[in-house]
Amino acid sequence: NFINESGIIYCATRKTVESLAKRLREKGFSAIEYHGGMDSELRQKNQDDFMFDKVKMIIATNAFGMGIDKPDVRFVIHYNMPKNMEAYYQEAGRAGRDGEKSDCILMYSPSDVVKQKIIMQNDYLSSGREEMMYKNLQYLIDYCHTNDCLRNKILIYFGEKVENQNCNNCGNCLDESEMVDITIEAQKIL
Repeated sequence: NFINESGIIYCATRKTVESLAKRLREKGFSAIEYHGGMDSELRQKNQDDFMFDKVKMIIATNAFGMGIDKPDVRFVIHYNMPKNMEAYYQEAGRAGRDGEKSDCILMYSPSDVVKQKIIMQNDYLSSGREEMMYKNLQYLIDYCHTNDCLRNKILIYFGEKVENQNCNNCGNCLDESEMVDITIEAQKIL
């Protein structure tokens, strides 16, 4: 139940930030927006209102968060897939800094991949780092599709040693649904 909790919702574009914040306010949620295209004074006011609990949710692009150390963030939702695992880990890490249970939810749509590739083309076309950026994005796509322990996938990405097969805390480890192979049925449909 996120209604009375402090949280951050990250979106890929300014337009999505503004429309989602507006929809949430219309539904009665305490939500404000934050992105690089806003007037700096309004951006600072919105950040302060979130930091001092005048509003519960901040809907933001990745422009939000550097230097933010609000300990009681109970949830971080990625409304769109971020550009890579580093960005996801850094942004998700803003939840639960006080040691209390917090939730990190990554919403994923195939259209997010297209959106991120367009952003990459615009941002990195001249940098010569496109191959590395696409590789990092692909790892995050694979993360979104895995049935393995999500914590372990993050640890492996950052070169850490995996001690246990399951963390018994992530959505995949806690999932009790049964895996069913429907290859034959899918082939028949095709």
